Amino acid sequence: MQTGKIELESGSLTLTGELAVPDGPTPVLVVLCHGIPLSLPDPADGGYLELTRRICEKGNAVLFVNFRGTGDSGGNFHLGGWRSDLEAVMRFVASELGERFPLVSLAGFSAGGALAIRYAAEHGGVRGVATFAAPADLSKIFPEEHLFTFLELARDVGIIKDTGFPPTPDWFYREIEELKPVEYVSRVSPIPLLLVHGEEDELVPVADAGRLFEAAGEPKELLLLPGGMHRLRQDPRSLECLLGWLAGLTGSA
Repeated sequence: MQTGKIELESGSLTLTGELAVPDGPTPVLVVLCHGIPLSLPDPADGGYLELTRRICEKGNAVLFVNFRGTGDSGGNFHLGGWRSDLEAVMRFVASELGERFPLVSLAGFSAGGALAIRYAAEHGGVRGVATFAAPADLSKIFPEEHLFTFLELARDVGIIKDTGFPPTPDWFYREIEELKPVEYVSRVSPIPLLLVHGEEDELVPVADAGRLFEAAGEPKELLLLPGGMHRLRQDPRSLECLLGWLAGLTGSA
């Protein structure tokens, strides 16, 4: 396995990440989309870089990029900015990695899954979309009456760094309200869609997975993990689900 640091531009910001490539041939590049950090990093948790390498060890190339406000990437967290960041990542993939990896799939966790659905619905051009604990409507998970508490948490965690950000709370919350995957998941079709959700998810109700599945077009697959909580990145069954699904995609490519 070979790994290398990645830097790319999203507007005026620099985003950082890692590209991991297996030693043998790889049929697909997986672009990982992370969720919203709601706690300080745990030194014992390898995070998405560990997941990147575990997926790569199983024979898949993986690109993980920190969206604005996270990791070493610049800027402050806001969902409209993350949407622009994912678009910048996919432009980088097309321009810099497209010849090497013609098949690209998205795999997103929580809000990252919501963004992956939106990207595929609006832009297409990917082999598949896999989501883990994706919400059907972000405003139901982060209601407006709790906005100031959420903003304080974002500052405490460090994903909002500038004291003057956001310019107004209403501006910030509008971007949360606009991220409603249930309203556009049908437009992902005919791109294959995998929805994975923990049955005991404490943040995003498992019913959200059912709403997304019902609204989605074919082909689609729903996998519910008994006892699974929200942080499916830490559940080894998530990796098994993703690897099995990827094998099916590339086998039929």
